[in-house]
Amino acid sequence: MKHLLKLKPSTSWCMLNHQRLLGNARTIFSKTGIWNPQLSVDTRLEIEKYWQPLIREHDRQQAELVQSTQNEDKETFYALSMFPYPSGNLHLGHVRVYTISDVMARYQRAKGKQVIHPMGWDAFGLPAENAAIERNIHPKEWTYSNIAKMKEQLHSMGFSFDWSREIATCDPSYYKWTQYIFLKMYEHGLAFQKKGLVNWDPVDMTVLADEQIDEQGCSWRSGAKVEKKYLTQWYLRDTVFSQSLLEGLDEVDPTLWRDIISVQKNWISDCTGHRIDFGIELTDGSLDFPVSIYTENLDLIHGVSHVCVSPEHYLAVDCGVTVAGAVLPVQAIHPVTKQKLKVVVTDSEHFFKNRDVMLGIPSVSDNARDVAEQLGLEFLEVLDKSRERLVNSEELTGLTREEAMKAVQQKILDLGVGGERISEQLNDWLISRQRYWGTPIPIIHCPQCKVVPVPVEQLPVELPQTGRLVSKGGKSPLEEDTEWLNVKCPKCGGPAQRETDTMDTFVDSTWYFLRYLDPRNDEQPFNPSIARKFMPVDLYVGGKEHALLHLYFARFVCHFLHSLGLLEQREPFVNLLTQGMVKGESFRVKSSGKYVPPHYVDLSGEVPVEAGTGEELITEWEKMSKSKHNGVNPEDVLAEFGVDSTRLCILSNVSPMSDRNWSKIVYTGVVNWQRKIWGLVSNLRKYRLEGPGNTSDIIDADRDNWEAKIDEARNHVVNNVNFQFERTFHINAGISRLHSYVSWLSKVPREVARSSRAYERAVGDLVVMLGVMAPHFASELWVGLADVAQYDTHSWNDGVLDQTWPSLDDDFMMPLTYKVNGVQISEVGVPFNKFDELDEDSAFSLVCQDPVYRDKFNSLLITSKKFSVNQGHKATLSLRIPDYDFDIKASTTAEKRKQKKKLSKQKKKLHTL
Repeated sequence: MKHLLKLKPSTSWCMLNHQRLLGNARTIFSKTGIWNPQLSVDTRLEIEKYWQPLIREHDRQQAELVQSTQNEDKETFYALSMFPYPSGNLHLGHVRVYTISDVMARYQRAKGKQVIHPMGWDAFGLPAENAAIERNIHPKEWTYSNIAKMKEQLHSMGFSFDWSREIATCDPSYYKWTQYIFLKMYEHGLAFQKKGLVNWDPVDMTVLADEQIDEQGCSWRSGAKVEKKYLTQWYLRDTVFSQSLLEGLDEVDPTLWRDIISVQKNWISDCTGHRIDFGIELTDGSLDFPVSIYTENLDLIHGVSHVCVSPEHYLAVDCGVTVAGAVLPVQAIHPVTKQKLKVVVTDSEHFFKNRDVMLGIPSVSDNARDVAEQLGLEFLEVLDKSRERLVNSEELTGLTREEAMKAVQQKILDLGVGGERISEQLNDWLISRQRYWGTPIPIIHCPQCKVVPVPVEQLPVELPQTGRLVSKGGKSPLEEDTEWLNVKCPKCGGPAQRETDTMDTFVDSTWYFLRYLDPRNDEQPFNPSIARKFMPVDLYVGGKEHALLHLYFARFVCHFLHSLGLLEQREPFVNLLTQGMVKGESFRVKSSGKYVPPHYVDLSGEVPVEAGTGEELITEWEKMSKSKHNGVNPEDVLAEFGVDSTRLCILSNVSPMSDRNWSKIVYTGVVNWQRKIWGLVSNLRKYRLEGPGNTSDIIDADRDNWEAKIDEARNHVVNNVNFQFERTFHINAGISRLHSYVSWLSKVPREVARSSRAYERAVGDLVVMLGVMAPHFASELWVGLADVAQYDTHSWNDGVLDQTWPSLDDDFMMPLTYKVNGVQISEVGVPFNKFDELDEDSAFSLVCQDPVYRDKFNSLLITSKKFSVNQGHKATLSLRIPDYDFDIKASTTAEKRKQKKKLSKQKKKLHTL
């Protein structure tokens, strides 16, 4: 047989700087040219040590290529993992999420797509600030030292992150644009200041949003019991987009978002009412902050006779009046008629959920009528209840409520005082924090001009580098840095002061994935044309604990940017993969509940007991923590088993979406599988290096039969792995199929493997597929395979990470399943190169040629046909035949029982076909 290609290891891309990297060479083929058929622990670790710098350089060049060709017309894939808080140490949760996103990034890159796989740091917030205070160092110093540590740990895992896109939210070049987005919201009335009852953390000395309080009323960070205070704070009016955010959930992939959709819908709730703002005039004629009111009767706005507040509302508290029925010494200004209305304290039970202000409309509320009559207030009957039409309004008389609602809503929207559809329970987002380590709010307070936004050209408003970090008495530590605090008003030039509240760190993470696309842009947050190409994110991987707040806030900001025309799509994430938790085995004393470290556990008996005391222990799988003594340091397992074995371990056995019970036992199966693959390549090398052998050992007919079998097996495994990686993201299922594939390839006779083109392609494709999951190990396998390659089945001169993902043969028969009345009957084959052309008619024509269909169904009446195909190349034709109709309604119990029996018989009949 003609030897088409013969390579030595030194010709491969991996041999760059070969001599420099030799070190203490043992039996690594890439170093010595000697292949050891035995794969030891030392060999695996040495492979990774050798390949790590080479793969890092390769990934850097690939990222650089994307940067230089991002304007070209090429299919893209945006693989995003939730960026971490820089604690300084990776945990197994980090390892899991980044391994998943790395596999998807490498897979899509091998499929020929232009892939973005960035990384950065969620670097602002209370944890860093508190840790710095404890250590008496600056938060910036603490944060950046942790970033350096974690970055090196990430490098060691072989993750293909594009570090040229790296961002940190605490960098002024980043938060400049967070401030810019805030100013854009301020410009559109979505960023505003108001006085209200807020949650105060007495330990962390800052305000917290409702979302950051647990069910027991304690702070999510410090655990302290939260207190209530009335403070003037900054808010973002996310409620304006309530309806849009609800509707946007129809645009994401429900198979991956799954229950997260219902979590988001429950949080937002049905938008059954509207917002409307009433101004507040104080006794001296000055204006206080407007009051936003939720109402389900916007059409009856002309019938408002007074405004009701609860005894807990700040107007009542400020005035020292908390008695129901009392009239406050302030007035509400009607936004449409400009009338000045009384403000009355009313019992809390009359208010909507999570609301403490309501409109008094006597036409529809008996309570409002009673209050108006008691106070002698004049009011209009604006609704003819018998005909559900409006009366006593110049503009609305005679209109139905639906017609009036649209007219009033538009008028209020035009006035800029509300009108948006909102839910009863959702409140605007409180973003003020009285802490140092956060994005400064870009506002200046002037005695003359009041609230003045910082001009865009003066951004960023940077944090001062000195000053006290701990707040006192509810005041931000920034108030004491007078040099930073005191400025000139941008409007009048007079003395003014900066806003001293910083933004909640959740604001910083609402748009970081957009900055990744254009991280060095100093003219705008991101280039809309680049965002148009790469957004929305194709796959977002992260913990389920962020499936409410972070996802909701990120969606809100993207809906806002979409409304400005900066984003083409309003939803930022199409596919959401919420990976399960990595749990550790914990041991608890049954009698006391005390957690016991593993080295104090005696497992020699029927039940585990505490060594020394003999106390019986309860064994559970729980979230890893120091207090439970069940944590695992990734550096320990990496040192013992290596990077690729850990990556394969974290990916195997369970779905990425399921919780993973971490045990070293899993490594046994992973390492055994690696040895089998190593043996597969070792044997092929041995067969090839032995020479051609006796060609008469296998006759041509058997050889052709084996070639066909190998091609069929290869096509099946590639199709299955494609389906798992493209559609379900069940990487574990793909690995399981590859396990079976390796076992099957191991059974191919030596005489076939020695000279078979199909076998060489099949083993090469196995290593290519392995490369996205275990890049170091696969790279070494590839060099050994390329050394004995005989055919041009692959680009052997290039490394495994530069290979094209295996493709299906044109004549490979893809399955087309057909069903009758929901019962699967059979499958027919469709050539792969014709599969994309399938439609309802062509699929039915193929089904009609199937012997089972011709024999049993050909003469029956087809009342409907429905053809579908998913991204995993699973095609289905569903047929409806009245003779087998299972949808007959039964009204009585006896009829239902009879119908159930008939249905069972008919299904059995169909299944026997």
